[in-house]
Amino acid sequence: MNLYQKLQSVICVVLCISILIVTSGCSAFRSSQQTINIACYPEGAQVTVNGDLYNIPAKVSVRRDESVSIQCYKRGYQPYNRVIGTHLNTTGILDIVGTFIYIVPCVGLFTPGAHSLDDRNILATLSKEQNE
Repeated sequence: MNLYQKLQSVICVVLCISILIVTSGCSAFRSSQQTINIACYPEGAQVTVNGDLYNIPAKVSVRRDESVSIQCYKRGYQPYNRVIGTHLNTTGILDIVGTFIYIVPCVGLFTPGAHSLDDRNILATLSKEQNE
């Protein structure tokens, strides 16, 4: 094997490794955070997201791979409680497909970027408490 063939082989290997690294698990390159928009009616209500208090309307950044607990409340009204779950997003599905072609994209499945929240826009309407 002459020098030209050796150089050509090295370039081919480096190029193949570069392509594998660049296309490995697209989910790994997505943000681990996702923003939730929360509005609550009537005015003056308070909201907690995962136990932290926010002013209404709220834009809250949370991890995209974990469930989110939301509570809205105001004196004289029944509280609003909701848990937002997660699902495998399109990028995560593409990582699964890529894993069948070659193993490397499965790395992305273990990152938050492979998931998305089920809902990002919340409008909570509180009902007046029934006086007995």
